[in-house]
Amino acid sequence: MKRIQFLFLIIFVTLLFFIIGITAGAFYPPEVLFSQNRENLSNKEDEAADDEPEEESFEPDLRTVKLMSAGNIFPHTPQIEQAHLGNGIYDFTPSFEFIAPLFKEGDIVVADLETSQAGPDISFAGTRGYTGFPLFNSPQELSVALKEAGVDLMTLGNNHALDRGYDGLLATLDHLRSIGVKTFGAYKSQEERDQLLIVEHDGVFIAFIGYTFSTNGIPVPEGHEYCVNFSPGFVDLTEITADIRKARNDGADVVAVFTHWGDDEYNQEPQPQRLREVAAELAEVGADLVIGGHPKFVQPLEWFFNKRPDGSERATLAIYSQGTLLSNQHYPANVSPRVEYHLLLDIELTKNMDSGETWISQVDREVTWIHRLWRHRILPLSAVFAGEPSQYNLTANQVEELRNWSERTIEAAEAYNFSVDTIKALALAEQMYNKAFITE
Repeated sequence: MKRIQFLFLIIFVTLLFFIIGITAGAFYPPEVLFSQNRENLSNKEDEAADDEPEEESFEPDLRTVKLMSAGNIFPHTPQIEQAHLGNGIYDFTPSFEFIAPLFKEGDIVVADLETSQAGPDISFAGTRGYTGFPLFNSPQELSVALKEAGVDLMTLGNNHALDRGYDGLLATLDHLRSIGVKTFGAYKSQEERDQLLIVEHDGVFIAFIGYTFSTNGIPVPEGHEYCVNFSPGFVDLTEITADIRKARNDGADVVAVFTHWGDDEYNQEPQPQRLREVAAELAEVGADLVIGGHPKFVQPLEWFFNKRPDGSERATLAIYSQGTLLSNQHYPANVSPRVEYHLLLDIELTKNMDSGETWISQVDREVTWIHRLWRHRILPLSAVFAGEPSQYNLTANQVEELRNWSERTIEAAEAYNFSVDTIKALALAEQMYNKAFITE
């Protein structure tokens, strides 16, 4: 009897499991069950993959600096009188109304100040007060306006550094530094002269070196030979090349040499032509930028290509003259309308912070013109051509004349195949950029 009961129990249990199996199959067909299993397996694989460390992509630390360079600044007597508001107060800010927005786009802006800022009381060679040509000394409000417009550095390594003598130079340096302008090319002591100016921006270190071929016929004071970097005719380059090498040893990523030179101020090409050889030698020694001043015309841009220690090529940018940013020179009082035009340089420098390599990655330029009859406002001509003549106190005919001379200015800058060689320079920059992404 018990055996029969046990048998019925087995049959009941078996039947119960059979019914449950059929029911489960009705709700979950085999293909659905397989799909769920496959999905579960896939999820587990994904979870396992998430646990594995991802391969990190390499992003180099590349920094860029926008360096802007402006040319000659030497106000004449009409400008000084025009800026006088009375009671010994002067205002030069209108001159920089339209150029200031461009300056303020730069990280570092440098200009060539060809006038003393010695104040009205220091006398030299029988001259005192504020004067223009031939011994320039302009009100200190000029450099204040330049600083407010965005100029950070000024080279005094030019032929007007001693226009108020040694005492006037010291007063000029004191004033410029008091308003936050860094200076080079002229110095207060031998120790200061031996400590090259190296300016840092966002981890990029740029050395600024300035030399002049002339001191306006004024002898460098005996015992103060350090006060102006003087290289007569740029014949002996020993001191300049030593400064370039020292700048490298002192940690400069970029070496910018400002050369005040040229026997003929009113020529479209460097005079003498030997100055091209000088620029080539400075580039070979290690200068990255050779920026010329003194001539009143814009002169050519030129590239030089040399080898780095590792055998790769590097590019050096040179310009023989940027022309005059601000003065009262004009045509027909001078030999040509070219004295009224200037080339502002906008140079982008890139540094690979991982390797320390630095290169010129872009060069832009802007032709400017001095609107002498409108408070000597410096007008960026690309803006003039894009706007309405009345915005700039001009007529349509005047704008067309400006367009004509702007094109001639660019032609002068292009005389040494600058744009063609720029293709090569930028190709080298691209190589350096691509190289930065390669890890060994």
